[in-house]
Amino acid sequence: MASRFIKNSGTLLTGNIIAQGIAFLAYVVLLRLFTPEDFGLCNVFFSYTEVLIILSTCKYEMAEVIAESDAEARALSRLALRLNAAVSLLLLIIATVLVLAHARPSGLPSSLLLLIPVLVFFTGTNRVYIFLCNRHRQYKQLALGEVVSVVGGTLTRILFGLLAPLWQLLHTIGLPLGSVLGKVAGHFYLRHAALKTMNAQPTTSDPSIRSLTAKYKNFPLYVMPKELVSSFSANLPLMWLSIYFDKPLLGLFSLALTFTQRPVGVLANTFEKVFYENSASKVAQRQPLWHDVRRFTLLLGGAALVVGTLAFLFAEPIFVFLFGNQWVGTGYYVRCLLPWMGVLVVTNSLAFVSNIFGTQRVDFGMQVAQLLLRIAALYVGIHQGSFQLAVLLFAAVSAVVQAVQLAWYLYQVHRYDKRLSESSE
Repeated sequence: MASRFIKNSGTLLTGNIIAQGIAFLAYVVLLRLFTPEDFGLCNVFFSYTEVLIILSTCKYEMAEVIAESDAEARALSRLALRLNAAVSLLLLIIATVLVLAHARPSGLPSSLLLLIPVLVFFTGTNRVYIFLCNRHRQYKQLALGEVVSVVGGTLTRILFGLLAPLWQLLHTIGLPLGSVLGKVAGHFYLRHAALKTMNAQPTTSDPSIRSLTAKYKNFPLYVMPKELVSSFSANLPLMWLSIYFDKPLLGLFSLALTFTQRPVGVLANTFEKVFYENSASKVAQRQPLWHDVRRFTLLLGGAALVVGTLAFLFAEPIFVFLFGNQWVGTGYYVRCLLPWMGVLVVTNSLAFVSNIFGTQRVDFGMQVAQLLLRIAALYVGIHQGSFQLAVLLFAAVSAVVQAVQLAWYLYQVHRYDKRLSESSE
């Protein structure tokens, strides 16, 4: 593709690789400071948080990239920030009530329940600033913001792990609290970058909130439910299986998720950010997309196949060598997840396609179907009393649905190019 795409992707990838490299090195230390049970509890906490984050902004921040003017993008960011603050406050009230009632969803202690609204707030505001920077191609700032967030979170996690023998509570809250503080550090950097970008734009009157909500209604109506269902179904194993199986098993599975989903997330988020802006510009100018999308899919899919094959063969000995014998068994879950992750990295890189062509309703339907299939898969594993079977079936149905969704994205792009060609004849 164009050199601009390669340059922008390279900038984001460089920052993400540095950030994730630091996080990976930290895991060599953290997995010796914390137990599988600590990591299992931490990932149950994140499973709830990731679902609630979807609600906090109603996904209006995603519309900032395709807004027709900078004034619209600025107004959308303000709308998303206000919604995020209101939802976070509501979650804080709910968490406080649960603590006072001594309720513990999925066994989460009160200290973690109270951290959920804090993490939702800072993650939501960060997403608003990220999409503003994305609109104005501030990829260097996005990369640095990721580095600041990861470094801040990593250092505090290690510090809490070292202090955990002196204060038992840090075994429970050390990992989640470190992540919260990392988001806080990233928040201040991204906020500065986004406000600087906004202030550099010509001052114009912002459109009314009513007109914006009507114009971009597909985001709360379809994108938010789609992402909510997608996030809930992706985190369903940790939330549901934690009721029936021991936390150490969840720890092994969550480690496998971390080391498969994290690189997939880094690549997909990087390519989607750049591809989203690039493709939206081309569609606005009535330029073709199919050649770029097809070549990108083949290249990324081929690379995922090679890396996935190597990981399938050597995952178990690598995990045991790096992190110790207490993590024996992680390799099984890595092998279960690899086919799903291989398709997911390509599918999520093209997730913007439905936003550009206004077909979010179909995406939502696919996510509902995936949720129902995942529920059925996990139910079979729980009914059979097998944690491993539940994970295997869950990953298998996820891979199938993601492959169908990828085919749907490619079809939309191909159809767009065909119509463009016909109209120009």
